[in-house]
Amino acid sequence: MADFFRVQFGIVSRSDGHSATKRSAYQACGRAVDHQGRAFDFSRKRKEHVRTMMLVPEGAPDWAHEPDSLWQRAAEAEKRIDAQEARIVDFSMPRQVPQALWEDCIRHAYAPLIARGMILQVDIHETLASDGGRNVNVHGLATLRPLDRHGFSKRKDRTWNDLFRERSGRAVREMFAERLTAFCQAHDIPYEGDARSNAERDLPDPEPQLPKWNFEAYARTQKMPEALAALHEHRRTRRQWELARAEEIEAALEISRLETRLRAQRQRRIVPAAAGQRPSSKRDRRAAILRVWHRGGWIDADTIPSIASVRFDEVRDLLWIDLADGTTLIDRGDAITMRGRVTWAAALETAAAAERHGWESVQVHGDQAYKDAVTMACLLRGIEVENHALSPKAQAAFDRLLADQPDRSTNPNEPGPGEIPVAQENPVPARSASPSGLSSRDLHLALTRRIAVADPPPRESSDTESSAPVFKPAFSRGPSPKKRRSDRHQSDFGNAD
Repeated sequence: MADFFRVQFGIVSRSDGHSATKRSAYQACGRAVDHQGRAFDFSRKRKEHVRTMMLVPEGAPDWAHEPDSLWQRAAEAEKRIDAQEARIVDFSMPRQVPQALWEDCIRHAYAPLIARGMILQVDIHETLASDGGRNVNVHGLATLRPLDRHGFSKRKDRTWNDLFRERSGRAVREMFAERLTAFCQAHDIPYEGDARSNAERDLPDPEPQLPKWNFEAYARTQKMPEALAALHEHRRTRRQWELARAEEIEAALEISRLETRLRAQRQRRIVPAAAGQRPSSKRDRRAAILRVWHRGGWIDADTIPSIASVRFDEVRDLLWIDLADGTTLIDRGDAITMRGRVTWAAALETAAAAERHGWESVQVHGDQAYKDAVTMACLLRGIEVENHALSPKAQAAFDRLLADQPDRSTNPNEPGPGEIPVAQENPVPARSASPSGLSSRDLHLALTRRIAVADPPPRESSDTESSAPVFKPAFSRGPSPKKRRSDRHQSDFGNAD
């Protein structure tokens, strides 16, 4: 939603009983006498006046820098009894702009008009707004004739009128909105002006402008005129709208916070449960990653079957662990997240990474499949999971894992039933021992191969296809009915051959 933006235009015309001198005295909150000898005194408004600025093009004469002499000459240049003497160009100063930048902001906003040859008297008024904030109005009074060698030109520049009439004044409104927004952005001020109408911005109608006699009549008779009563009703309705709008914005922010929290909860990650094991700063997290992985060189990915590559992101201080099955683990030092599908190899490597960090107890977050798989992998390594209990289906699968796990208490090098013997040439050094007495590598191979053997054998494939067993967790879903029908049709077709 854009911030408050207001620009107001007008003409000082003799036919309405006004003069440029009168308007000048009103803006300056002082006293002035016009070319006909009429005096105007607005000293009663002195408290709200901040300062007066004269914005003149280069090469302007000295008298153009003084409001009294400027508007005396502007009035003398007009001969008709219904002549127009000046133009009003007002705007509201954004509240976000500090007072030290008011002058720079005003010069930036009016610069296109000065470049066209206009001379402006600019006055800043500050009053208390209805909401208790600052109400800073910038009043600009611009000349209607360009300057020449003798003073004001005998002909008015009609292109100035065309500028303010373009698209019913919307072109100048958009110009002011863009220049105010650009100035604020250049000074890192959070403000965005919007020149669209209230109806286009889904805002209440602007406050009606009432003649002064309505307020004077109410002060004199204590009876509120109908127009003034309508104004008070409009203000009451607007306050209700502003309150409802504020509640809507607060509700949207709360929804955004809840969605952020839900996304964080659904993110597949494992973190240490003990506060003392969580690195407190970015430097500590980086040190934790490097301490685990960089002891004389990175761990060779070839020595760990499930890991395809390991790379360290020096910009974000993250360790990317790409697994052979396409899953990626991201080690942040204080958390390990998973991207991609949940596989048993990814769960085992997640638990192994937690063990490398020395986490004795962890918390797992994410969907049910992720939490079950990582919890099982952590329990096999003796890592306690505080915030998750296995589902009945996962608990049954875990019990089968423990029952099928080979007993190597007598001879750790002897393969269990159904296992593929591990070649002893160039053995991989164990990184740590599991509670069962197996090394991390042996445990990984044993569990993977045992479960692979326990699964139904895959269908026969051609010589060009890979014959390596595909691991499917015991708690994962079986093939879909469509897949089963497809397999059955293929089998029938093969029998027909």
